[in-house]
Amino acid sequence: MSYRLIGQDQLGLDPVPRSASSLDEIDGPVDWRPIEALQAPLQSLTQGEPAWTSLAMFKALVLSVWYEWNNVKLARALDDRASFHRFCGLARSDWT
Repeated sequence: MSYRLIGQDQLGLDPVPRSASSLDEIDGPVDWRPIEALQAPLQSLTQGEPAWTSLAMFKALVLSVWYEWNNVKLARALDDRASFHRFCGLARSDWT
């Protein structure tokens, strides 16, 4: 099973100053480790493209529930909104 390495911007440079969003305020105090531990036994297929981590997928699911979006609207929002990307733990280089 392979996972994508997400949330790792090259050289740690962030040329665009980011403003805090309500999602940053929610994500900070939440301890996601217990949820990540519950998802540890989940496995992805060994074929095809490497998978996103289960925690990133869980956070994306949380966003879809909070905003009452279907998969298409969520995918568009993840492509468009930096705050959603940060909440899910994705780096700017993962936006493609």
